[in-house]
Amino acid sequence: WNMAEPSKRRRPSLDHLDENQFAELLAAERKQSYAGLLGGVNHGVSGCSMQTISRSVIDHLENTSEKCIIFIQPTNIHRWCEYVDGKWIDLRAGAEHHDQGLAQYSKFRILHSTDYSNLILWHDRMLTLTAYVKSHSNTSDWWIINNGVFNEIESIIDEQKISNKMISTTISSLKEKMINFPHVDDMDHPYYTAGGHVNREAHNKLAQRIEKKLQ
Repeated sequence: WNMAEPSKRRRPSLDHLDENQFAELLAAERKQSYAGLLGGVNHGVSGCSMQTISRSVIDHLENTSEKCIIFIQPTNIHRWCEYVDGKWIDLRAGAEHHDQGLAQYSKFRILHSTDYSNLILWHDRMLTLTAYVKSHSNTSDWWIINNGVFNEIESIIDEQKISNKMISTTISSLKEKMINFPHVDDMDHPYYTAGGHVNREAHNKLAQRIEKKLQ
């Protein structure tokens, strides 16, 4: 289906897969990500927030005895996480919630947030995570993977004329450790799948870029 013309692509249903089959498919897909292609561990979770990313990275570093190269792929500023009924739940605009209480809270949170308030929260989490990773004894090196999030943030800053030296300084320093997905540099190339995520070609090229950085 992914070889068809973009306008004719339709994501196939996975409803026929049982839990084990779905897990096997997910594992196979993870192997085709840039992390899998480089022999790394892919902790990515669809739709996750910066809080979830932070917990995954911290859990990995605290529970390994090996030196690690950490790649952080930040999510956008409009996602966040809450502790609900004994578990962490990632929330974002446009997501559907069967729990009416959670749906109402999510709507309230979105209506009373601004791009600036979301950016401040995103920045604080990003700054804390990178400081932790840089100082950890199990970190041999670390990099930031930009899937377009930083371009979106810079557009918001420019369009809304946001002046915040702390945020500007952080983003400027992170660019020194940043590796772009290929679609960030070439939006005209068909790197996207029907589901909106980048395809295998993009992951292959990103893996090659990472290899060159690590040489």
